[in-house]
Amino acid sequence: MPSVAGVDVPNWCVAGAAGAAAMLTPAAVYAYLLRTSRQRKEFFADIPQPKEESVIFGGVGTLVKMTKPDKALPTIKQTYEELGDTWGVRLPKWLLRNHEFYLHTRDPAIIAEILSKKDVFHSRASGMVFDNTIPLGLLALRSEGPHSQWAFHRRLVAPLFSDKFLLGYSEQVHEKADLLRFVLNERIKDTKSPEAQCDLQQCLKLITLDIIGSIGFGFNSNALMTYLPEGHPRALSKAEAANELKFLEASMVLFLETQQRTGEPKLLRYLPHRFMRWWRTMRDLNKRIDEVLSSGKQEGSKLNMLKALQDAHEGDRKMSKAEVTDEILSLLIAGHETTGYTTSWALYEVARHPEVQEKILAETSAVDLDTLPLTNVQSLLPYTWMVWQEALRLHPTVTIHYRQAEVDTTLGGKYKLPAGSIVTISQLMLAHSEEIWGPDAMSFSPERMEKGYPEMHMPFGFGGRTCIGKRLAYVEGVYLLAFLVKNFKLRVGGEDPVPTPRVTITMHSCEGIHLLMSKR
Repeated sequence: MPSVAGVDVPNWCVAGAAGAAAMLTPAAVYAYLLRTSRQRKEFFADIPQPKEESVIFGGVGTLVKMTKPDKALPTIKQTYEELGDTWGVRLPKWLLRNHEFYLHTRDPAIIAEILSKKDVFHSRASGMVFDNTIPLGLLALRSEGPHSQWAFHRRLVAPLFSDKFLLGYSEQVHEKADLLRFVLNERIKDTKSPEAQCDLQQCLKLITLDIIGSIGFGFNSNALMTYLPEGHPRALSKAEAANELKFLEASMVLFLETQQRTGEPKLLRYLPHRFMRWWRTMRDLNKRIDEVLSSGKQEGSKLNMLKALQDAHEGDRKMSKAEVTDEILSLLIAGHETTGYTTSWALYEVARHPEVQEKILAETSAVDLDTLPLTNVQSLLPYTWMVWQEALRLHPTVTIHYRQAEVDTTLGGKYKLPAGSIVTISQLMLAHSEEIWGPDAMSFSPERMEKGYPEMHMPFGFGGRTCIGKRLAYVEGVYLLAFLVKNFKLRVGGEDPVPTPRVTITMHSCEGIHLLMSKR
């Protein structure tokens, strides 16, 4: 076997390249990649890693498995079982120079060190996830000090979740909840029996979409009407249903493109079918945004986030139209499916635990949910609040949190990470840890939340980048949970499919969450 630059290479690499040692030949390229890849592999030798299929391509195969929705959870869980609490995946530096290594951890000591090194791990990774779709929103901007664009945006966005705005959103949430009650009652009537099977994951996905359409974009979205029984007098026509679901489709395209653009060559996003789908989605969203921004002032309690962001300012400084657009799209992504999925998981657990359902019913009996201000949800529904928290722990909608090393650093005294490395904190593994939650960690027990939750529970992220919409997610989700339990009796049917967790950017059930519902 010939030797090039001190590295043995296959014969096919040097075919036709005799006497061209100083030129860029296939053999020279192969030799360079192999030599540098071996050096980088040696650099990370102290970190447990899955077996690499190729030295040159490193752990690309493992990373691909971890990003496939149906394989992500099994792959990650199996790797933790095989390699322990902290492990990594090396990627080819020649292909991904800025993100050469991914360190995965569920070790509380390592995570505590990451949290303490605020000057090293202060931001999400650059060039990944939301950077590729909404680069001017809080989900993508990097937190580089109080004068950064991220800090400015956060100060302007924060008031959207204040008492004033929550009170303003309350009436709109009540209206959508009332519509949900109507739709579910009509489905029960349509079965001509006391109960009906309903996919509550789909229902919650639709109502949270309608809520964010109303309080976020300022329009009366009624996607829930598409869940009426076929042939119902108020059922939408095909054209009307398509129009109502256009916003949902836009949200799904945003999610899909955000996921696909992470780690793939930029050229792929310009494939005709993908590019045209993206172009149509952004055209429709921007048209709606323009309509709201060009309208007059908000009236009465019908507050909406988009108009509020347009008017927000610090002195003479305001967000540009592009910044406002990316922020409202960030709120669409972060505040729609996440709340809906968590609430549907909570309903599933409530249906499985009749005693929990009865406690919620008792708590809500003294509360007028049709007029309850969102600001009073936590104080008047403390047990329901714990139920929703426990569902969020057992079924975390966001399963991992990313941070990027800004400089070369070492974790745990032995894990050497060059600048640009990505650390991935497994919220899912922490949420199911017996070390943190005790031997009954996999049991559903709302009472465990009575004294709050430990530092290592981070469902909404951590540090300065904790989800800014956390408060709205809680009050909206808890309110909808209480509202549905007060109005409907829930149970799991013997033939209903058992939900299978599936991970894209968020975790949801592959089959939906089908429960039997009857009117109280």
